[in-house]
Amino acid sequence: MPSQKRETSYDYVCFSELLYEYDKPKETEKKIKRRLKYYELGDYDQDRVDTIRKLKNDLSEEIQKNSGSKYYLGSKEIYAALNDFDFDLLLKDFQLKYQRISKDDMSSILLIAIYTYYLR
Repeated sequence: MPSQKRETSYDYVCFSELLYEYDKPKETEKKIKRRLKYYELGDYDQDRVDTIRKLKNDLSEEIQKNSGSKYYLGSKEIYAALNDFDFDLLLKDFQLKYQRISKDDMSSILLIAIYTYYLR
């Protein structure tokens, strides 16, 4: 699992905002537009944001299944940990499903999703 500092990318900026979107998509989209402009990552693309929103929903559903998820390996310790999930298989499968997202971005997205939906 990667642990080095990463460059900010379009997909990661969108995902990190969508991660905390619950009921106000227009507000979230304004935040995304503002961050894209700040980091000079390009123009807002609704189709791309919708794809990332679908990824967020798929990850949320899969990770929150816990032991019902095919990626869940079980907890080997007292506390929940990142390695309770088969990260490589999760990365491979979601990379196939969402091919527009780079492997580096997908890896970072999976880490923050596991942290948010499982470890917290």
